[in-house]
Amino acid sequence: MTDYVTLSAVKLALGASETADDTLLTSLITEASRIVDRHCAGAVNSDNYFARETVTNQTVKGLVSADGKLYCFPLKPTVESVSALFYRLSPRETWLDLAAEYAEITAYSVSIWGVPAGRGDVQVKISYVGGFAAIPADVQNAVTLLSVRLYREIKSGVTDSIGVAELGTLQYTKALPVRAVELLKPYKRVV
Repeated sequence: MTDYVTLSAVKLALGASETADDTLLTSLITEASRIVDRHCAGAVNSDNYFARETVTNQTVKGLVSADGKLYCFPLKPTVESVSALFYRLSPRETWLDLAAEYAEITAYSVSIWGVPAGRGDVQVKISYVGGFAAIPADVQNAVTLLSVRLYREIKSGVTDSIGVAELGTLQYTKALPVRAVELLKPYKRVV
């Protein structure tokens, strides 16, 4: 699994120089990276969502428009190239090959003409290269923020409780911090 920030960056944010909690911090960096993956991808099976990699035979949902254009949305924030593309109307049917070299790529959307006209949902099997070669600074910042927050939750024993402002009690929730949500907003998958 790919971590989106280094241990040294998180230690710098914490103002820590000791190595006593390095193992804990490393595991929290991985956990924060997966939280960001799931938040942005909107899917549980989205580990390494941002990491650039070659994906083979990923099955995703697709949509065929009335004029015969197939749209699908592979589980990466950006698609660089498509090497194979198949579709079928139902699991009982065989996969039908489409000429991947004619696929149009727009960010995380892949579309192609040539599907028999008809409107509806289809299954798509796609092989492609996607993700970022270098993790964007906003994503690194959000992972650092979440890693520090997870560390402080563990060390302080804070629970998921909410207080009452009028009584001056602590207000705290384990929801993603607003700053992290704002940093990740440009990468949030909207399908």
